[in-house]
Amino acid sequence: MEMLDTCICTQLRTTARVITRVYDALLRDTGLKASQLAVLAAVDSAHSVSIAELSKRLTMDRTTLTRNLKPLLSAELVHLGDEGWRRSKLVRITKAGQQRLALAMPLWERAQQDVCTRFGEQRWQAVRSHLRDLTSQY
Repeated sequence: MEMLDTCICTQLRTTARVITRVYDALLRDTGLKASQLAVLAAVDSAHSVSIAELSKRLTMDRTTLTRNLKPLLSAELVHLGDEGWRRSKLVRITKAGQQRLALAMPLWERAQQDVCTRFGEQRWQAVRSHLRDLTSQY
């Protein structure tokens, strides 16, 4: 039991699941999950990006990225282009994807505000800084 109480990985994953539920609940009407919204936003910000580059930007392994892309492709929110340089396929957001992103962003902002309010803006900024420092070491 001590392992569960002290394990950094377990605590971070537990916290991530709880917070993800908050975002997913608010995003439910858009048909997007928080993880899919992050992918959609990353594709939108890049305009057209290879799967390899998108995976790198999101610090997500390709299998997980592919799993998150499938519903976005099925809903025609993103388009997977032909193979490009080094046989990597390019992903781009569609007009429908841009519209869904625009619909989701105010809901994401509500979730963000809710979590920040509960946690405290100053505490969140400090934790975020520490997490970025830790992440950069790996």
